[in-house]
Amino acid sequence: MGVVERFQAIVPIDNPSGREEAMRDTIETALRSLGLTDLTVDAVGNLFARVPGNADKETIMLSAHMDSVPPCEGIWPVLDTRSGRPIIRSEGRTILGADDKSGIAVALEVVEKLAQQGFKNNHPLELFFSTGEEVGLTGAKGFDMGQVQAEYCYVLDGEGRVGLIFNAGPSQENIQIECVGKASHAGIAPEAGVSAIQMGAALCAQLPNGRLAPDLTCNIGVIQGGNAMNIVAPSLSIRGEMRSHDESKLAGLLQTYQAFCMGVQERFAGGAVELQHVRRYDHFYVSPDDKVIQRAMLESEALNLKPQLAPMNIGSDAHILNHSGLPTVVLGMGFHYSHSLGEFIYCEELEKVCQLVERLVA
Repeated sequence: MGVVERFQAIVPIDNPSGREEAMRDTIETALRSLGLTDLTVDAVGNLFARVPGNADKETIMLSAHMDSVPPCEGIWPVLDTRSGRPIIRSEGRTILGADDKSGIAVALEVVEKLAQQGFKNNHPLELFFSTGEEVGLTGAKGFDMGQVQAEYCYVLDGEGRVGLIFNAGPSQENIQIECVGKASHAGIAPEAGVSAIQMGAALCAQLPNGRLAPDLTCNIGVIQGGNAMNIVAPSLSIRGEMRSHDESKLAGLLQTYQAFCMGVQERFAGGAVELQHVRRYDHFYVSPDDKVIQRAMLESEALNLKPQLAPMNIGSDAHILNHSGLPTVVLGMGFHYSHSLGEFIYCEELEKVCQLVERLVA
């Protein structure tokens, strides 16, 4: 079985965040069939496995996450050759799930090839398959790094062409704004009420949103409020996120949001506005001089993949692994438009990234 066929075989497995059991069982069964016995599942559902190799070589970790964003149930992969460059996509009702079933497929394919060679000459490996990556990196946050012996890690989870090496990731703040008004009957005494919906609308009209700088983004993603059409709305909740590689820019944006919240509170007498924020993860940066990057650059060049270092503006298990002391970068996997019904992966790029990982661990 090649990596493309392996990927097609696991794509239909349902794996929403919090329900990764079927995917984990599939991975565990595959690894045990290759003779691996040192496999553990921790309290948050992560699967950790050790792959034997030449003890004179440093241990390397490969990582992929087992969950996908919705809609990820009932996925049906389609091989599409119309462009002349074959891709795999879903039939259109769901995502494809290449984020991150492509990483799982590559890891399993590489281990199978090492098994065929008797695990004699390869680097010893540690495999980390995480849960809950898509909902706040919860699996990685609950992983016991004390058991790790690897010197560095490759996360097989990058959107974009093979050859991209993501060596930096942003900090993220989640924000929640509560607008508190005053309920009143909308027909009898609307003037006695304070509309939280009007407060929220005034606030959203002012709040910076979108790409505010090359390394600063913000998004208001959820607005919920009101009780009924005939009640002046007493409450409204606004939720969003901010991301930046620059802590000062992130802090400045939070201050701007706070100032607008206070301004709306002053404008609507009898109302209140409260801003809360929670740090989801801190930014990371891996130096180009680090061995994890030097190895990836060297082997990418050997395959003529035109290696390129790049920052990413998303959350990744690489955030947690780096801050736990394990130098980690994310490799481009050849998939595009993740988290959408238009997601697809190039077959040739999936094969190329499998070749790259083979060279990294062989």
